Amino acid sequence: MRLDYNVKKLFMDAFAPQPGETMTFVTDFPADASTADDDTVHRRDMTKAWHTAAKELSETVGFDVGSIVFMDLRNPSPGDAFDADGHIDGQPVDLRAVMDSWNDKDIVIAVTGPSITAELVRRLDQKFRFGSAPGVNAYFEGFKADYSKIPLRFEILVSRMAKAIAAHFTFRLEGLVWQCTLDLRGQRYQFCENGSAMRPGEFINIPSGCANIPPYPGIEGDSRGESRSCGEIPAVIDDELIVYRIEKNRIIEVVGSGDHAEKERMHILKGDPAMAVITKLGLGVNDEARCNGSHVGDEKTMGMHWGYGPKKHFPDTIWFEHPIQMDMDFEYPDGSFEPIFRHSYYTSNLGDLF
Repeated sequence: MRLDYNVKKLFMDAFAPQPGETMTFVTDFPADASTADDDTVHRRDMTKAWHTAAKELSETVGFDVGSIVFMDLRNPSPGDAFDADGHIDGQPVDLRAVMDSWNDKDIVIAVTGPSITAELVRRLDQKFRFGSAPGVNAYFEGFKADYSKIPLRFEILVSRMAKAIAAHFTFRLEGLVWQCTLDLRGQRYQFCENGSAMRPGEFINIPSGCANIPPYPGIEGDSRGESRSCGEIPAVIDDELIVYRIEKNRIIEVVGSGDHAEKERMHILKGDPAMAVITKLGLGVNDEARCNGSHVGDEKTMGMHWGYGPKKHFPDTIWFEHPIQMDMDFEYPDGSFEPIFRHSYYTSNLGDLF
């Protein structure tokens, strides 16, 4: 498999492996290879290509590279529910024992179909660091990014998120206009998607590069009172326009006449009330990433996405190639406003890195 990006530079910029450390690659692949589908075979070949590059890099830098850990993954849920058999060099291993052995000298790169990020996060008190690449293929554009710049973009955005009390949006499509405000009072960014896992206990997804913050949901007894998140957010799903109407940080209506709108209504409004809560505002900072239908790829694209419900499902990513155009401003406690997006591009006031 030939890679059209410098994965060795990605490893150095994102993980900075040092002499005395060990980099281990993990991928999901059944013990019976005849049962593997095309995507699984591709991820295995991708993992082997990355593993080869890491071994070449290790000869210069001086770290170690372990054999690839293959897991026959049945349930990626964390904790006691996690269910997978392991094999290394064709021999079965106690997978839990392998994972239990990782410590502050280990760097783990997990290339899997279903995400095992939550299981790895659950183990971070062991102080290994990791990059998780769920649902990817070897040719995702986001791997081409300069990972020495992603943390800088991330810091520029989260420094503003930390001060902002609101994000104000205007969306436009063929003469239609929608506006929305997300309440950020007292909120702080979540999820380390800054493209850097250089110290024990740190982790990232790869492709990486996304600044995330949960809007204030409205908490009984909180001095902030009710949430001020309100307005309308449009999305285009398979060429179908859908509009989400929001009051007090909850989706109260899904507007649209097509099949996808009805599916969203059933998903959000006909079941668990927690599904209607806006739980994420995400701003992508990977300048090479492109929307490709994968969660890990779409959310890193230089644009805006938002999520609802406990699992932060997001309908769409609005960026400069999207038919919907977006303006966005942060509002600060002194009443000032700062433009962040104009016509779905980051504004120049953020600096040359954007």
